[in-house]
Amino acid sequence: MFLKKHTTLDVVSITDPSKPMSEDDLQAHQTPNTAEQTMERLIFSLSELEHLGQTLISGHSNFNHSSKTYLRITLGTLQVTRGAILRYHPTRQNLEVVASSPDEVFSPIVVEPSDIESFLQHSFIESASLPEDLKQFFARAAKFIKTVDIRLWVPLKIQDEFLGMIGLGSFLGREALEAWEMELLTTLAHQISIAIAYSQMVDGVQSEKFRLFMLAESAPQICQLLQPEAAAEQVVHQAVSLLDANVGALMLTHPERQELEMHYTFPETLLKDPTDDSGPNTLIIPYGEEASVSLEATSIDMLRYVVKEGLPGHCPPNADTLFGGKNLMAVPIPGRDGDILGILVVGDKEERGGSIAPFTDEDVILLDSFAKQGGVAIENAHLHQEALEARQLQAEMEEARKIQEHLIPERLPDIPGYQVAGHYEPRGPVGGDYYDCISLPTGHWGLAIADVSGKGMQAALLMATLRAGLLSELSRGKGSAGADSGGPNDLNVPALYAELTDMALTLNSLLYASGTEEKYATFFYSHLNPDTDILTTLNAGHNPPLLVRKDGTYKWLGEEVGGLPLGMFPNDMVPNIADYEAENVRLTSGDVVVYYTDGVTETVNVEDEYYEEDRLVEDSKACKDSDAEGIREYLHDAVMGFQGEADQFDDLTLLILRKQ
Repeated sequence: MFLKKHTTLDVVSITDPSKPMSEDDLQAHQTPNTAEQTMERLIFSLSELEHLGQTLISGHSNFNHSSKTYLRITLGTLQVTRGAILRYHPTRQNLEVVASSPDEVFSPIVVEPSDIESFLQHSFIESASLPEDLKQFFARAAKFIKTVDIRLWVPLKIQDEFLGMIGLGSFLGREALEAWEMELLTTLAHQISIAIAYSQMVDGVQSEKFRLFMLAESAPQICQLLQPEAAAEQVVHQAVSLLDANVGALMLTHPERQELEMHYTFPETLLKDPTDDSGPNTLIIPYGEEASVSLEATSIDMLRYVVKEGLPGHCPPNADTLFGGKNLMAVPIPGRDGDILGILVVGDKEERGGSIAPFTDEDVILLDSFAKQGGVAIENAHLHQEALEARQLQAEMEEARKIQEHLIPERLPDIPGYQVAGHYEPRGPVGGDYYDCISLPTGHWGLAIADVSGKGMQAALLMATLRAGLLSELSRGKGSAGADSGGPNDLNVPALYAELTDMALTLNSLLYASGTEEKYATFFYSHLNPDTDILTTLNAGHNPPLLVRKDGTYKWLGEEVGGLPLGMFPNDMVPNIADYEAENVRLTSGDVVVYYTDGVTETVNVEDEYYEEDRLVEDSKACKDSDAEGIREYLHDAVMGFQGEADQFDDLTLLILRKQ
């Protein structure tokens, strides 16, 4: 063990987190080291560790970005001249040098499963006396060890999970670390392990969140495609994108013939014989009772298994030439009546850096969920070709239009001391936007605006559900707390905050239970107290409304405080992603609040330019001195003038609140 009795060293300045400690810096500070200086060095190092931890938790950094700073703190605290931090990648099964002094680029070091078992058994490993079972690993790392002059290794781990390594080079002015320094090194290693684990967790959550958002956004897109070929193409492309795969395919069943037939592949030349210029090969796989259902032989056997058993299947790379011998995963595509419409196949999941990784259980769940939506899209596309379905669809759109007519108020009420005006312009017969101005039992007012994903009957029904839920919550007194609390200068109404966030959770639960996997609603709610002119707002994933002051200054409401769209995730997942939060703003005479949906800012002209928030700010400033109706008319004309001859992008909704 690298232990040594008392030595004398100076406190080394480590004030610049972007620059690693050089050996010259360390040599220049060799003076007697007092207990007070040692304590100062420890406190300073722990303070920087705490700051780094807060940076990671806040989401403004990740471990790879902060690794050089962790290394600098470790070297500076222990007064070590050289060293490195290596991070373990389980899927690649290697150690990557994320920070080193000297700062050079090193190739990843391969790690065998037996190496990990050995690392987990050691707290420290001395290069001078390597364990017998790790000598092969250190032989693979010989070039790196020689360059950095590693003398002491510290495995980074939490319980039974191996996360990486710290390697330390020569110790300034002594041959070994003191006992208290070894204890400090253990603490530093533990902090670095926590940072790596937290970074991995955040990366995983962000990755899954992104994939879930992609799933929520992609499903409505493919379900709107009414041509079978276009639907099949988009199903494959979206599946490849969701799973980070390199290849994909869609095969459809012919129940009468009990055959699987290739319908679409990505890339389109996936099954093409390179010696054949006539086009892609046609692949037909019989799956009758005589056909094998083994998962052990070939990819064709795996595809038969999936369609016959209705269960996902895997097929690792082998000598099979189907799909070029790719690492395949396939899931059944269910129909509405429970029959198997076909199989969705993806292959070669690609990681960062271009390496191929195995598919995980989460990948199976994700692809299986998407395949269900793909089945809906495929059936919708085929059914749309039939005249009866077309007439039924028209009838549904008419019903949705009637529902929507009752969601939007015919006229807005009069609010003492304020003016309100609204505008709703759906893109088609049925839209997904909603706004309202609601009188509360306390004499206060609730202003709401929302946008449901997608269009048609489902969007109209979900919006009707949201409106009914909102009115029910408000009729029970939700959002009225703090009505009499505080004076005119009191902006702190925690009871109202609590009620609004509780109302958001109730509506989220209602929409999650009422909608389908691809349906959710962005929602913005404001509680207005005309007596105090306090506007309390809560944002659930909606476009932040614009507040333009009388003097021309402006701010976005709910831009930094808010939560997820309603109905996207169950309530128990909300705290893990983004809690619902409320905030206050006081309105003064001449202030204008512009509520809008993305159909305003994402309006596109013939030059493919977006209207965007900057134009909304400038146009709102230009008309801020008009009354609410004048502002509404000015902004609508401005957006329409910008759109020109281009097609309307989305539903266009405006709600204007002006303090007289």
